[in-house]
Amino acid sequence: MKLGLFSESYYPSVDGVSKFIQDFKEVLTLDGFEVYVYTSIPGPKEDRVRRISSLPFPLYEQYWLSYFWIDKFIESAKNDKIDIVHIQTPFFSGIGGIAYARNNGIPVVGTFHSNLRDMASAIGNSPAVAAVAEVVNKYSALVYNSCDLVTVPTRSMLEFMRDSGLKTRTEIIPPGLNLRKYENFKPSINLREYLKIPKEAKIILYLGRITIDKGVYLLLNSFERIRHRLKDAYLVYAGTGPEIKKLRFEVTKRDLVKVVRVLGYVPEDLKASLLKETYLQVLPSRGDTFGLVLAEGMAFGKIIIASDKGGMKDWIKNEETGLIFNLDKENGLEEKIEYALTEDLTKIGENAKNWVFQNLDIKVVTKRFEEVYKRLKTV
Repeated sequence: MKLGLFSESYYPSVDGVSKFIQDFKEVLTLDGFEVYVYTSIPGPKEDRVRRISSLPFPLYEQYWLSYFWIDKFIESAKNDKIDIVHIQTPFFSGIGGIAYARNNGIPVVGTFHSNLRDMASAIGNSPAVAAVAEVVNKYSALVYNSCDLVTVPTRSMLEFMRDSGLKTRTEIIPPGLNLRKYENFKPSINLREYLKIPKEAKIILYLGRITIDKGVYLLLNSFERIRHRLKDAYLVYAGTGPEIKKLRFEVTKRDLVKVVRVLGYVPEDLKASLLKETYLQVLPSRGDTFGLVLAEGMAFGKIIIASDKGGMKDWIKNEETGLIFNLDKENGLEEKIEYALTEDLTKIGENAKNWVFQNLDIKVVTKRFEEVYKRLKTV
C-alpha cells in the first residue's frame, strides 16, 4: 500500500508533529507500507520525502507554507501513485492531499494535532489575534470534514473540534513515539558536570518549544518563588522557539543564572541524558492537544506535571501516572512542584512508565492506524 502523509511540519522542524511523523513513517515502512511524505518544510533530501516550494510564515518562524503551490502536492502524489492519503495539518499540504484523493477516488484520513486557538497566544493576546485563531479553527473543521475519517488524540479535543464544526466520522487515537530506544539508554556524557549542576540537586526539566502558550514564563515565575525554600532544585529549559532570547534575558534579569539553564535545541543523545537525570518534568501548556513530550519523561519513570487545559488531563491520571495542576489557580503550579519535590512519588513514576509503554509506544499506535487504513480500503 502506498501511503501519503501530508504535513506542514516535518524534519528538520522539532515539534511533536514532526517527531511523530518520523517515527510513524519508520514503523509503517518496516510493516510493509510504501510511505511518502509531502511537506512545505525546507530540508535535506530524503528518500520518498517531497519538499514543496514554500515561504516562511511571518507570525510563527517555525512554519513554512506553500501559499501558491497546492498543485505541486497534487502532482507529486499523482506521480507517486498514492493509494491512501493521511493529512496531518489542514493547510496547503492538507488541501493538496484531499484534492488528489478526491480526484482519484481514494480514501482520506485526517489527524487533528494542534489547537490553533490556544496556540495563538504565542503570537499575541489581542482580540484580533483571538478572532483570527477562532476563524482558523472553524476553517480546520471545514477541511477535516472533507476526510473519510478524522482521528483526534483525546476526548477533550474531539469535543473541541465538534464545537468548531467537525461533522465527519471520528476515532480517538493518541500519537506515539519510539520509546523503546530509551529502555537501555546509557549516557555518553556526565550531564551534571556539563551543566554544572551538583550531583545531589533535583533537576526540573521543561522540554519543548519556547513559546508563551507553553507556559515557559509561568514555570519561571513559579520556580523563582520556591527556589529559596528548595535550595537543591535547578530548572533546565531544553528547546528552541521565538521566546528563547527573552527567556534568557529574564533569567539574567532575575539573577537566576546560577540555578536556571536555557539550553536551546538539544540533540537526541543530550535530550535522553537530560530525561534520565531529571527528577521532575513540567509542561504548563495552555493549548497542547496531547503533550506527547511528557511520554518521553514517563518512559524513564519520571514524575510529570501538566496543566488541566488542552488534552493532557484526559490521559494523565492525577496522583496515579502524573500530577495535574489548575492553570487558573494562583500558585497552582508552584504548589504542585513543591509537593513533587518534597514527597516520595516513586510509585507514580513506576505507574507512568508501565502505562506509557503499553499505550503510547509508536508500534502500538501505528497498528491502530494500520487498521484504519485497511478498513477504509475495503469499503
